[in-house]
Amino acid sequence: MTKAKKHWARSLTDALNMGTTVVAAVVLGYFGGKWLDTRFDTEPWLTVAGLMLGIATGMKVMWDRAMASDDSHSAKQDDDSSTDD
Repeated sequence: MTKAKKHWARSLTDALNMGTTVVAAVVLGYFGGKWLDTRFDTEPWLTVAGLMLGIATGMKVMWDRAMASDDSHSAKQDDDSSTDD
C-alpha cells in the first residue's frame, strides 16, 4: 500500500479541523458584530465589519495551514531523497 493511502485518516481530520475553524471564525465574527450592533445601535455596520473580520481570519487560518502543510510535505520529500543516496 502506498504512503498516500496510509494517511487518509490524518488528511481527513486536518480538512475537517480547518473547515470547522473557518466556519467558527466567520460565525463568531458575524454574531459578534450583530451583538455589537444591537448594543450600540449601529446596524448594519458592525455586523458587516465583524463578518469581514471573520472571513479574513478564516482566510488567514487556511493560508497558515496550507503553508505549514507545504513545509512539512517538502521536509518529508527532502528526508526521502536523502535516504535514496
